[in-house]
Amino acid sequence: MRPRNLHPRRKNAGTTLIEILVVIVVFLVGILAIVQVFPPGLSLLRTTRNNTVAAQLASAELQRIVGQPGELAEMILPVSYVNQAGGIRILVNPNRRPGDLLPDKDPNPAPGRLDSQGNVIVGGSSIGNWMKVSGANLFSRVIGESKPVPSPRRIPGLPVGSDYGGLLQLSFAPTYYFQTAAGIGEPGVVLMYGNDLVRRWGDRNENRPSPSGRWRDYEFYFVEAANTDTTYFSGEDQVWVAPARNSDFRIAFSFAYLEPNSGNIQQYDVIIQARINVAALPPYAQVAGNYLVISLQQLVAEPDVFGNASQFVAANYRGAEFGSVRVSRVFRELPLATPFSGDPYEYKVLGAANTGGAGVDYCMGTLLVSPSAFEATFRTERGQRVPLKANVDYTVLDWRIVRDEFRVPRSNEGNVKLTLNSIKPRSGLGKDGRPNPGLGISSPSLLPPEPNKTEDMVIVDLESGGLILGNAENDPNAPGYPQYPTSAWQTDKSNGVLQFRDADGNPANGLSANLVYPTGDPNNPWSAPVLVPDIAGRNVRALYMGIGEWSAQPFKAARNYRISAALRANGLGPGECLVGGTPDSSGVPQGNPSRIYFPLNDLGQRVLIGEIWYTTATGPRSFDEQEWPVTGIENVRGADLAYLDITSRGGTVFDYANNYAVRRVRGASVKVRVLWNPSTFLLGTDEVANYNALEEWMRNWRRTEIEGFRPGGLQR
Repeated sequence: MRPRNLHPRRKNAGTTLIEILVVIVVFLVGILAIVQVFPPGLSLLRTTRNNTVAAQLASAELQRIVGQPGELAEMILPVSYVNQAGGIRILVNPNRRPGDLLPDKDPNPAPGRLDSQGNVIVGGSSIGNWMKVSGANLFSRVIGESKPVPSPRRIPGLPVGSDYGGLLQLSFAPTYYFQTAAGIGEPGVVLMYGNDLVRRWGDRNENRPSPSGRWRDYEFYFVEAANTDTTYFSGEDQVWVAPARNSDFRIAFSFAYLEPNSGNIQQYDVIIQARINVAALPPYAQVAGNYLVISLQQLVAEPDVFGNASQFVAANYRGAEFGSVRVSRVFRELPLATPFSGDPYEYKVLGAANTGGAGVDYCMGTLLVSPSAFEATFRTERGQRVPLKANVDYTVLDWRIVRDEFRVPRSNEGNVKLTLNSIKPRSGLGKDGRPNPGLGISSPSLLPPEPNKTEDMVIVDLESGGLILGNAENDPNAPGYPQYPTSAWQTDKSNGVLQFRDADGNPANGLSANLVYPTGDPNNPWSAPVLVPDIAGRNVRALYMGIGEWSAQPFKAARNYRISAALRANGLGPGECLVGGTPDSSGVPQGNPSRIYFPLNDLGQRVLIGEIWYTTATGPRSFDEQEWPVTGIENVRGADLAYLDITSRGGTVFDYANNYAVRRVRGASVKVRVLWNPSTFLLGTDEVANYNALEEWMRNWRRTEIEGFRPGGLQR
């Protein structure tokens, strides 16, 4: 008998090496799958956050604009940058599409060029750094920003005798400004003018107006060529303005012109500054008793207020439209050292500075208006007296400069959260891999100077035009605190948080700060620091840039559109529209008879139209006081135009039974577009490759738009 095994053999469960490796592989695959989820997820979170910030920035800017309806600009226009004999000029280009963000280049098939320093090369010369001549900065000419004249007061920092006036701040400053040897800016770059004069019909055959008779300084007479006499510009359209004294006028009108090459009659729209010195009259002006007589035919040969040299020959002028002629008196710019004379139409530009070139190329948008302007009134056509207003044309320096406006908090009210979370520091790199130059504003800095660099953030006191010294960090955990005792604020640039501090350390006198004030001297633009005991509650504007080339810019339909009789060679001018089917001078219809055409820059805007008459089987019918979107693009006679089509609401072709088909076209929308770009590119020595890299980078623009609508149109 076999003995019983009291300890049978056990089968021990175990894990082989292969099984362990299989488990590890499974875990690795799972971990890798999870890890792959993180980058897109983080990217999605960043995009979502940026979209939220963009919507907040656009909403804040739109509220700031429409919250001051009386100050809305008449138009905001696209521009082109051109290198001419006198330097780079900024010319209005109304036929640029809103989505056109690339800088200009040589005509096709030539390639675009961008040098290793970031300068765009056109025609063998630079038209400026790509950051200034592309993207949002292609839409930067502000026309007719209307401001009430502020009450006069003493302005710190200015010489005695020049320090009293009304301080006016432009909404989208800083602006371009080119100072001449006379101490004032080049004509038209920053242009201030008053209310439109009342238009009257004149007839010299009836001695209207009478050179020695009664005159009113709030009106002008338009005398067409057929109604002139033999003494003053016989046979030429004229404007008569009184009194006959040294004055500048902003004259806008539409006129017919004989094209010398084609022999066709074209319609043109111009805005020209007439500068009158009675002691040395220009060829387009004469004195007739109490009046200045200005020949519109001669005036068209003068440069316009946008900086464009005239393309017209006076002999080819064929007549202006009475309803298009607008005249307003221009405020005369004075050098800083020249006292105001008592004439309300005078102003000075403060805060201009030299960024390193031969001339002054920007100003902080601080204007000092004659103290007499505050009490001045202006009579309307109905005899009502209204305050004198200051309307300003200017070109925005850089839309990438974000403008946050707020009131300085009390010392115990905490910090200020800026709209953007990440502020671009001057110690960082730009999107093209080159060092960030800062804001490009030569403001005083408490930090050690760096070559070719300016401050990356400044705070403007809107009540005085001064700058609040700061932007130097005081670290309580580092030796020597406060390291910068005169710094009244500092910024957490990673989180967009602004913190104020008491500069003199004395809580008894409130939140003190050192301010520097504009002097008007381009070689020494800012005064010595002045300690202000308490800045709490002051209205200020923080200027800075965001990482990602952020910009917030408004687009605005023209306040009023003039119905043009004909297309010009390059389409339509600013504030013009064309009723489709309108015959040209040869009787040939222009465009589709169910469409109203606009310049390309108005694509996407909304207009309010008082009357549109169209044909039906039972007779004419009309659309009355309706708002229309401008949504289409059509090439009409070689020019791309934006349009609205009345067939979208059941209309047909336009009807002229009332001798007109369309009346009262007014802008009804204003919107804000926010752009940002998270990608980067690098500049090398190959100019063509650099431009191609920039073009590729620009395909990554992100954008957000918010639109506002004002029933009744955008009226002044």
